[in-house]
Amino acid sequence: MSARNHLTMFRSAALLALGLFLVGCASQPEVRTQTAANANLAGYRTYAFMPKPGTDKDGYKTLETQSLERAVGREMLARGYAPAAAEQADLLINFNVKEKDKVEGDVGPTAGFGYGWGRHYGYGYGFGFDDYYNGITTVTEGSLMIDLIDRSRNEVVWSGTAVGELTRKVLNNPEPAIDRSVADIFARYPIRPR
Repeated sequence: MSARNHLTMFRSAALLALGLFLVGCASQPEVRTQTAANANLAGYRTYAFMPKPGTDKDGYKTLETQSLERAVGREMLARGYAPAAAEQADLLINFNVKEKDKVEGDVGPTAGFGYGWGRHYGYGYGFGFDDYYNGITTVTEGSLMIDLIDRSRNEVVWSGTAVGELTRKVLNNPEPAIDRSVADIFARYPIRPR
């Protein structure tokens, strides 16, 4: 194999490794949305938040709920919806937040082999082993669900969910993560901001 082919193969492998690394480091939440079959979201004009959303289980408005109301309110206003009293609004908005721990990683010893070419040192290779449990970690995963409910029919007409890792940084300062997650969810809302 010529030196040019080795260099091309090495560059391709390096770019593939870089691409996989960047995908693996992406901290964007996974977002899913769903629209009811009979929903005409453009027909609604007003919204209100549920008096007791799923994030307020203890009978008072939590800081989490206040942050969600601000972020969702911005998104709804940007799409032309106006706030209204809960008993008069076309849409009621509910939130739910869940978290769970999950174990990630590979069990079992692993081995790796590498091969490369260097201009001054020629060809080279490497081989290595990893411990049985080195790749095991516990990750806390959080889910944010936002439901838009047709008040007159008492049916969900649109739902958005964001699932992502809850890092120490996010737990210590949740407001930016809430804003980003709400924006990511509403980026998939059928009506675009005006």
